[in-house]
Amino acid sequence: MNELLSEALSIMLIGMVTVFGFLTVLIGAMALLRWFTAGSDQVPASTAATPTAQPDAPLMAAVAAAVHKYHRRDRR
Repeated sequence: MNELLSEALSIMLIGMVTVFGFLTVLIGAMALLRWFTAGSDQVPASTAATPTAQPDAPLMAAVAAAVHKYHRRDRR
């Protein structure tokens, strides 16, 4: 019985050390990535999204009708 308990504790300890080590490496890798990408959050002005024209009324009416039909079909 004592051998089984000793073996169980050693397996548990190996598993916990393995998980702790993996999580430590993962956190370190994430911190390293954050450090590498710290300045790349801004989008250059040349690739910034430009405002687009508003969709025309017939297109909006068609989309609204399709959504209404879809929701009406869902209730049945």
